[in-house]
Amino acid sequence: MKRFTLVTLAVALTASAVPTRYTTPAERGLLDSPGVLDNVLLFDAPAFPDPKNPANTIAQLQTYVSLRTPNLGLATGPIANLLESLGIDIGDSLTTLQDRVKLLASVGLPGKKVQINVPGCSQGGTLPSTSLSDLGLANAGISLGSCTTASQLEATVVPGALDTRKFTASIFPSANSGFGVISDIDDTVKVSNVLDTGALLKSTFLDEPKAVSGMPELYRALSQKLNSPQFVYITGSPYQFYPFLKNFIGTSYSATKGPIFTKNLTIANIPEAIKIFTDDQNTLEYKISMIDRLQTMYPAKKWVAIGDSTQKDPEAYAAAFKKHSDFISCIWIRQVDGADNAASRFTAAFAGVPAGKFRVFKDSEIAGLANIDVAGGSC
Repeated sequence: MKRFTLVTLAVALTASAVPTRYTTPAERGLLDSPGVLDNVLLFDAPAFPDPKNPANTIAQLQTYVSLRTPNLGLATGPIANLLESLGIDIGDSLTTLQDRVKLLASVGLPGKKVQINVPGCSQGGTLPSTSLSDLGLANAGISLGSCTTASQLEATVVPGALDTRKFTASIFPSANSGFGVISDIDDTVKVSNVLDTGALLKSTFLDEPKAVSGMPELYRALSQKLNSPQFVYITGSPYQFYPFLKNFIGTSYSATKGPIFTKNLTIANIPEAIKIFTDDQNTLEYKISMIDRLQTMYPAKKWVAIGDSTQKDPEAYAAAFKKHSDFISCIWIRQVDGADNAASRFTAAFAGVPAGKFRVFKDSEIAGLANIDVAGGSC
């Protein structure tokens, strides 16, 4: 992948996106719950049985609190200039660009505690204060008590004083049994053109997202054949693109929605965020750590791991299999044109993984994957 354009973007954003320090709620004499001048992003979350009391449910929640009105010029200008320098015409897509960069331009607020209610569960909870080091992020496992058996619940943020807005997220409870599907997003289920910098930036900031042909149908088939498995999407994209990705999954993969795990990189280190976004080694380590987290939530669940050959999905999934061989039941890798698809790469990546536990497939083979009896042990 070409790297120089990303460096250009990093430098431009460094010059214009230095966050302003905001005093803590205690210093301002305000309540620590988000107020009318703040925005709250509550991420969709997986939920799992409490290991100490399986009758209760724990949700792994994450939130981001920021100033309500971001200065979009902090990110829009440099990105627009970069796109134009690459010969990419923004045209009438300025509104789309501004929408995609909202979180890049946002200023996270530390010292905010977000309280949530979940109808259908016996109790709500409060996340720990958003941290200074993460500039507005907070995450924790929150006990929801006993919940109904619904496959999807809605968490609602308890509003601050005088705030009539409603912030919600979906909670996806799943048993510690049966099957789940771990899926990458970029160039696995969504056409992102990761290997072409200009096309990647265009698909990220301007274009309407497009599903990889045949993948929505395949995921629907898996949902039916695996008896409504838990779908979890793990992406190397930073959380600033979470709203965009959530909307894409909710629209193109409405039958197989699930929580999206993103990298937690704040505006304070945008140059590093741009670097890490395209850093294969960092993405490898990140995905392995997310699979480790899933294993602690659902140690007895079997998972199908689906990714592509553009970055490090083969290596990440193979490493996860070697750590948790009873956890990863099957690995499918989409072979993307222009990626390193050499047999030697896959031989090295899957060394130590039984041949019947992984498959590299071409686009022409996507439809046929639906006929594989994964529940019966085939891969």
